[in-house]
Amino acid sequence: MADRRCVFIDFDGTFAHRGVAPRAHAEAVERARANGHVILLCTGRPNSIVAPEVAALFDGVVASAGGWIQVGEQLLKDERFPEELGRRAVEVLQRHEVPFTLETPEALLCTPRSARELHARVRPALPEDGVGNGLQDLLDAIELPEDLASRSFAKISLWGSPLPIEQLAQEIGPEIGALPNSITGDASSGELHLLAVDKADGVAAVAAHLGIDQAATVGIGDGMNDLGMLGAAGTAIAIQGAVPAVLEAAGGVAVPGPLEHGIVTAFERLEML
Repeated sequence: MADRRCVFIDFDGTFAHRGVAPRAHAEAVERARANGHVILLCTGRPNSIVAPEVAALFDGVVASAGGWIQVGEQLLKDERFPEELGRRAVEVLQRHEVPFTLETPEALLCTPRSARELHARVRPALPEDGVGNGLQDLLDAIELPEDLASRSFAKISLWGSPLPIEQLAQEIGPEIGALPNSITGDASSGELHLLAVDKADGVAAVAAHLGIDQAATVGIGDGMNDLGMLGAAGTAIAIQGAVPAVLEAAGGVAVPGPLEHGIVTAFERLEML
């Protein structure tokens, strides 16, 4: 068996396809953990839309792209937009009539209009067996607070914006970064996040907490929000078909996507199974 490793795995497009993880991936994580390795989910999703049965597969979860970190039962980090910045973000989005959700560890907060649009956008569940509930996890987390601007949140997802999301970020403030939709390249959809928060924070915090040398960490991902994680990990692995920047961050090392059980391939290459 290889030396003990601490592995951080992205969820959508890496561990799971459309919110459902293949059983082969769940079994690979179980076997790797039984062999003494530490395996964590490292996702841009807030914890509120990580299905409990998915979280239970791992030793811990890095959610909200590094804003929320939990190992076992211990919460290491829960970073959210400062109150004034959060209010400004909500005001800008509402002024431009942008559909959006505020992502928190407890729920997805949105307006009734945004909730209706989310329900309309959900595609049917996958027929294949797996772990997770697809986009139903998202719908189950929706809450409709009367005063959105009064709630704390870690990240914002938006779609159908009349302005490019980079322009929205600039209008809100210099503390905000924008990630366009990585699948479609649509500049009217994507995420607004705190520039100071990154998945790399999860790699560093978890490694320090567990006393694991960062050289023994592994990052596996497919999206632009995985760049920090891939750069911070001792070993970086991309998913085939990822954008050039992600493949470059992994040094060209790539495995297949979830439908072809790429996590199994990665663990086999690393001699973790």
